Amino acid sequence: MVKVLIVENSHIIAIGLISYLRSFQEIEPIKVTSIEADCCKLVKEFEPEIILVNTSFIGHETMAKLMEAKREEALVIHVFNTSLPIDSPVNQISILESQDSMQGKLNEALKRIKSAQKEIVTEELSPREKAILKEVALGLTNKEIAEKTYISTHTVISHRKNITRKLGIKTVSGLTVYAILNNIIHVDDVS
Repeated sequence: MVKVLIVENSHIIAIGLISYLRSFQEIEPIKVTSIEADCCKLVKEFEPEIILVNTSFIGHETMAKLMEAKREEALVIHVFNTSLPIDSPVNQISILESQDSMQGKLNEALKRIKSAQKEIVTEELSPREKAILKEVALGLTNKEIAEKTYISTHTVISHRKNITRKLGIKTVSGLTVYAILNNIIHVDDVS
């Protein structure tokens, strides 16, 4: 599934985008924010693969922060309240576009996201990430892992995010099973 965040201050446009996006089976869940200050926080917490941003609503400084906060493979699509040229790129849509044009662009965006997701799945864990995964699978907390490996808790959290992103596994139990199946830990090690 592809997570989408809509950054839009017009309630009626947001409702229309939600309704339209729900016609795509691959898209779910969908979140909306109409508060510019909240969009970067939501991008970090929700980790959407597609971010629809109304260009007339969000300021340049916030947009720069949003681009820093998003996942590398996430696609930002700029939503315009004006018409666009027929050959406008996939990352630009207009609320005035025809359904066929918008559908073509969103289908292309979904293809790009799926392609990026496949690349991530094949990404290998670094030796450091494997070491962190081992400690997570053994039941240690972030603080305990940090103390044991002589790194900061923040660095442990960053490694855990990368592990989750690369493996697509979000639970400790899932990570533990992965670690056992890939000989990072043995079944006997798990208490």
